[in-house]
Amino acid sequence: MLSPIDIFALIAVMLVGLPHGAFDGAIAFFIGAGRTPARMTGFLLAYSVLAGLYIGFWYVMPLPALIIFLALSIIHFGSGDIQPTHLPLDASWQKLFKAAQIFTHGGVVGIVIPSLHSEEVSALYTILTGGDASIIMAITAMLLPFWALSFVVYLVASLKFESLYGGVIEIGVLCILAAFLPPLAGFAAYFCLVHSRRHFLVIWNAMQEMLSRQTILITALILTIVTWAAAGAAFYLQADLAAVSLGDAALRTVFISLAALTVPHMILVDTIFRPTYQKKRQA
Repeated sequence: MLSPIDIFALIAVMLVGLPHGAFDGAIAFFIGAGRTPARMTGFLLAYSVLAGLYIGFWYVMPLPALIIFLALSIIHFGSGDIQPTHLPLDASWQKLFKAAQIFTHGGVVGIVIPSLHSEEVSALYTILTGGDASIIMAITAMLLPFWALSFVVYLVASLKFESLYGGVIEIGVLCILAAFLPPLAGFAAYFCLVHSRRHFLVIWNAMQEMLSRQTILITALILTIVTWAAAGAAFYLQADLAAVSLGDAALRTVFISLAALTVPHMILVDTIFRPTYQKKRQA
């Protein structure tokens, strides 16, 4: 049974964290997919189909769907949280260190929180999959030493390169919070206050180079309302048809929604927008 703190955390994720992807409509304009009504319709259709396919995948194979979602989350969170840093390393070592940074930042949510609260997180995974999720905890335990090694490398590198200080301090603070907060609250604190806030700021600054503030806000508002409406319908169906408690229905609704939206959001942000924006800034 979810506690009041857990319920508050889920509400925060829905109201603050989940809508951070609503800027994806503005990104569509940025990359040229929103230049005409037909192209925007195609973009929204493709986005919705990808999200819908992942929801279907989750209901058919919930355990693999959750494992893939957690892996994608580590990559996406890590990619969004590292700061562009050019170290005096050759290209191969630069790529390897960047991968270590991504793994360290993203692993705070996907590895550290489950490791610090294994019983509670295992119970949450069981609710999300509807069955035994012990394999996920076993994978997490296997990855923890690699995460610790990655963090040590990051920490040692920061002693030589001051540009890495901020990232190391951020990880340290998040790990302390994760140790003292319940797992859902720890996730909500990171997702709402760190990841979503950073994404809002980056996209807001980037979009104003080619779109009016009104266009950005209206686009984001429309997609946010659509997302909330879809999540509300999913919650109703979970509670009414799946014969689960309201708390379990809320948990499943939030995280299945996140998983479904992560796939198109990650493709758009990590593989299209971020490389394009970085090239424009360097030009």
